[in-house]
Amino acid sequence: MGRACRDADTVELRVPCKPEYVRTVRTLIAEMADSVPLPPAAIEEVKVAASEAVANIVRHAYGESGAAEPVIVRCSRRGGDLTVEVVDRGVGFEVPAAGPAQAPDVSREREGGLGIFLIRSLMDSVDYWSQPNLGTRIKMIKHGWPDGRHRYPGRVPRRSGH
Repeated sequence: MGRACRDADTVELRVPCKPEYVRTVRTLIAEMADSVPLPPAAIEEVKVAASEAVANIVRHAYGESGAAEPVIVRCSRRGGDLTVEVVDRGVGFEVPAAGPAQAPDVSREREGGLGIFLIRSLMDSVDYWSQPNLGTRIKMIKHGWPDGRHRYPGRVPRRSGH
């Protein structure tokens, strides 16, 4: 078996498109992040970004129809990177332009609009794919240390079997 297969772990979770399952997603990410050389603050950033992505799906992906398919969350680690993909089969939306996070215009009185900004601000890489009535995929990456060593202060690797 090649090294790429041995060094990558992926977990896929399907949760109902309901607000009470956002916590389940956070738990999955916390468990996967425990094996990636990231400081606690970076792990929290990934958890917040993924929670925001799932919350946006719950609020917007299926519109008024009420017919919602499960939200798919894939969390993978490869080397020092943690990747989270969040997928829905909803109504889709206009994909934001690539590039650095642009602060939303908060002078307008409206609810929402901060999710994309927040996700892009917290993650090292964010890629959106969305098509009308086919759904949306958000791929978010947080980079750790590629050699796998825990160089962050206060981060001590767990020993297996103890």
